[in-house]
Amino acid sequence: MSSKNSPRTLQNGLPRANTHSWRPPTGSASDPDVVLASLPLGTPDYLRVIGAYFAKYNSQHSKKNKGVSFKTMHDRQRMVVSFFRELRHETPYRNLDPRQLANRHIEAMVARWLERRLSTATIHNYLSFLRTFAGWIGKAGMVREPEFYVGADSPHAHRSEVATEDRSWSAMNVDIAAKIAEIARFDSWVGLQLELEAGFGLRGKEARHLKPHGAIVTCDAASPRDAVAFPECRTFLHISAGSKGGRPRDIPIQTQAQQELLDRVMKLVPPGHYVGRPGFTSLQNQARFYYVIRKFGISKAELGVVSHGLRHQYANDHFEADAGGPSPVRGGTSRPEGNKPARKRVSRVLGHNRERASTGYLGSDAGLPEAANDPAA
Repeated sequence: MSSKNSPRTLQNGLPRANTHSWRPPTGSASDPDVVLASLPLGTPDYLRVIGAYFAKYNSQHSKKNKGVSFKTMHDRQRMVVSFFRELRHETPYRNLDPRQLANRHIEAMVARWLERRLSTATIHNYLSFLRTFAGWIGKAGMVREPEFYVGADSPHAHRSEVATEDRSWSAMNVDIAAKIAEIARFDSWVGLQLELEAGFGLRGKEARHLKPHGAIVTCDAASPRDAVAFPECRTFLHISAGSKGGRPRDIPIQTQAQQELLDRVMKLVPPGHYVGRPGFTSLQNQARFYYVIRKFGISKAELGVVSHGLRHQYANDHFEADAGGPSPVRGGTSRPEGNKPARKRVSRVLGHNRERASTGYLGSDAGLPEAANDPAA
């Protein structure tokens, strides 16, 4: 079967970003090295050039000896294809072969991104993808840090990891229980996934990859760091599949509502199965999830919230209950009693090792007056 007709490739020669295991046979017509050797420098068939590099490298981490998620594979490919398509159609570099990528081409595109007012995070992510691609084509180190392209004084020069606004659903006056119930009436599986995000601060991928049977562990079996952070808890929810960087964590089961949610999930999900529509693959469940939530207005454009906002909701609610006062993004004007230990616990429950990671959800307490009765502040 030719690569053009292979179920793992698109007709334009771009590989599908949905498999880690398949590789074209060495020396075959679809072998990326054979494809690249057949395309002279300057070829107009730039999509086949891109496709060959993605077929060869896209399943690999840019720095570590490990694989990457399907989402990363998809996002990389979509961005790089869009980059070269726009570069060739909208700038003077109409005949550029991707193998000839240079900083002048990146500078031209960054200027266009700034004109479109793309966010700082988006610009940084795009440059990261280009940095990875440059390494594949033998130009490691060519793509500079964002400051080089936008200027040292630009607000886009450095990505801020500090939240400046509350991204919780409640901040946009979205009734969480009512909205999830509305979605669950249309698709009960997506409803369950959202309930898990809200109830345990899970990422969407973690909720979809949860195998609930066997995921509840005692404090003795939990990670020592998590068990020590929550000494009052006897049981924890173990999260590993779908976690960022593959880092496992154990989330304390602190309320009756959390336990009842898990009991309900275990009644609906067969042992050994994920929380998702039976018979669906991981990618199909992911696609279904985003289709459904968009259908019900879960987007910045409509309700002003995204599913990840449930994680922000959990973090800020958790902090307020622990610390005894609101976080900075919720209008806190001083460091409440228990501020520092509460921030540590928020970081742990979200799966971060660094306390300062909590600022990405709670905002910074720098400059806020310390509470007189907070010995740990």
